Amino acid sequence: MTTDTYFDMRNLAWPKGKLGGCPVDGCTANLERTDIQRDKMDYCPVHHIRIHAKSRTFVYYGGPDATLRNILFERQYFKKHIIGNTAKAETHRIGHENSEDALTWNVFSRLARGDLLRKLLSKLSSLDVMCEPELYLWGLKINLDDLSSPSLFPPLVSARGVFEKNIAHFLTEPDIMLYAPGQSLVLVEAKFTSGNTIVSSSSTHDIIDEKPKSREGILRRYPHDELLEPTFSGPFYSQLYRNLVFAKHMANELGVRWFLVNLVSEGQFRQQKNKVEFQDPTQFIHKLLPEKSRDQFLFYSWERLYVDFVAKETGLHDLAEYMYNKSANGVKAFSV
Repeated sequence: MTTDTYFDMRNLAWPKGKLGGCPVDGCTANLERTDIQRDKMDYCPVHHIRIHAKSRTFVYYGGPDATLRNILFERQYFKKHIIGNTAKAETHRIGHENSEDALTWNVFSRLARGDLLRKLLSKLSSLDVMCEPELYLWGLKINLDDLSSPSLFPPLVSARGVFEKNIAHFLTEPDIMLYAPGQSLVLVEAKFTSGNTIVSSSSTHDIIDEKPKSREGILRRYPHDELLEPTFSGPFYSQLYRNLVFAKHMANELGVRWFLVNLVSEGQFRQQKNKVEFQDPTQFIHKLLPEKSRDQFLFYSWERLYVDFVAKETGLHDLAEYMYNKSANGVKAFSV
């Protein structure tokens, strides 16, 4: 039984001409049905994956460590400190083929192990970073050689206290933060198969103890006197706006320069470019910032990261192989 195998473009081949069937190349197993969230879904008993045929994706399924099959690097650290951590939202989704969190962990934990975060931070900020920065994923300090539980970034806790009092669930959780003490703080809003969230058209969707979804609710809860008045029309990217407010607030507290990066998949954005969620948000961010600060935002991609850092590093063959063969909805994820 292949209960611990990871699948990507090297061993996936969805059955042609039909929605059913296991996506693992050559599998002819009779699928079973499994209950999930009051519904029944197909399940391959040979490869232990739950199959979402309509969206042509799958989930590692069966057993307490099934989701860890999607974690290729620093797995024991991830198992001990991230899975089930109440400070990290939705770790139960780590086992999804399209998990943004699994992708983020695999790439950034491997870069951290290779001592390459200083080079990456220098690229993202255009600064000459002098030392390896601190890495925070979902607000948690990731020190791969420290056996103790990771702590939350204190300025993030402080910013939540300012902007998110009385919010009970899903506090602002920057996907990635790179902090070089005395120099810079970079917040990265990472996307994989999803686009950048836009505001709801009506404030009736706002709930008192949750982050607001409407433009009016977001501007009321997350004001910042260093941002320009957003009087423009067009899409309002709510997650990016919140991250911008948090970046500026935390950097001011730390006495360093802030930077904000939107990290996306060129391949995914190209496929859905007609949707506003999948369009370049640079113009939106620039309209919020005085001209002197506009170079502190960067629209970047996993593909560029692969070319700029991963492919050219002789010690990162394993990460290069992972990114090159990564799948999304059963096809090649990245344009590399």
